[in-house]
Amino acid sequence: VGFSDWKHAEKRITSHENSQTHKTNVLTMKDRGKIVQRIDSALISQIEGEKNYWKNVLRRVVAVVKTLSSRGLAFRGKTDKFGCNQNGNFLMSLELIALFDPFLASHIEKFGNKGKGFTSYLSFNIFEQFITVMADQVLAVIVEEIQKAKYFSIIVDSTPDVSHVDQLSFVVRYVKNNGTPIERFMCFLPNSGHKSEELTDEVMTTLSLYDLDPAFLRAQSYDNASNMAGAYSGLQARIKEINPLANFVPCAAHSLNLVGTCAASACREACEFFDIIQNIYNFFTASTHRWSELKGTVKCLSATRWSARDDACHSLSKNWNNIVHALQKISNNRNEKPSTKCEAVGLLKKLNRLETVFMTIFWTNILDRVNTTSKKLQSVD
Repeated sequence: VGFSDWKHAEKRITSHENSQTHKTNVLTMKDRGKIVQRIDSALISQIEGEKNYWKNVLRRVVAVVKTLSSRGLAFRGKTDKFGCNQNGNFLMSLELIALFDPFLASHIEKFGNKGKGFTSYLSFNIFEQFITVMADQVLAVIVEEIQKAKYFSIIVDSTPDVSHVDQLSFVVRYVKNNGTPIERFMCFLPNSGHKSEELTDEVMTTLSLYDLDPAFLRAQSYDNASNMAGAYSGLQARIKEINPLANFVPCAAHSLNLVGTCAASACREACEFFDIIQNIYNFFTASTHRWSELKGTVKCLSATRWSARDDACHSLSKNWNNIVHALQKISNNRNEKPSTKCEAVGLLKKLNRLETVFMTIFWTNILDRVNTTSKKLQSVD
């Protein structure tokens, strides 16, 4: 009879292997293989030996993959060759185990740098496949726990990665049967757009992908951006149209940051004060010589993280005399450029103003309390 529909071979092979007839025949073959004094007994013994050999190889490979992935360590280096210092954590770990494992040492010696076309189970393709299999298994366990818990909430946020691709992080919260609250990261989603309609489609598609019923969604939490938290057409409003019981809870830490940002931007003196701090940082970091005068003392501001502003204020308050002394030294140094000395004098005048001293003390106390509260809001407890 034969088979010729190779276009659909994968589906047909999978269907055949899962059929009851195939399973029965495989079990029968294994039972008959136990008969002593068979003609092909030597061949069967050789096959079993090969199977056990590769199983032992895979046990070691899987152990390394599990360890590295659980620590969040990179696998690959600049090269994929054994014996090279830049071959990455995966091959390095196998080399380390091989120092105390004669079996693995022998395997690496035989198959380590064979290249393409040879089976070794040591290539990057193998550990990438194992990572995918493990990730699928972990997700399956998480989905099973969520379905047992029945009710769940979601957290969605976006941020650009190192390749400047904006990604949505999708997190689910639920409570296990023993009363333990659980928060699980599910996946990253390539952000298809910033409009609330597009974000809603992404969220609903992801829920459908993991077979999670939106009817059991009881809470949703995002930042305070209008496309996420908008009362009429934001993501939270569109989700509530689908499920009115999905209550929106804005991110508390982000809300606190917004309060601080608005409070500071509404005050001209505060804007001038933070501008002085940023100018001091820019002045000293613009030159390696100047940076060596106050290395690690001045801190940069952040437009969104108020913990960075707290660090900057604390650094200015704690090292006030050192900063003033460094500026005086630079302004009186004949070897410095006139523009540099002029800039140092300008910063000195601003620092010596009563208003700057007052704002330093005032904002150091305020930001210390804000930062403590922000960290508490973001803590696990």
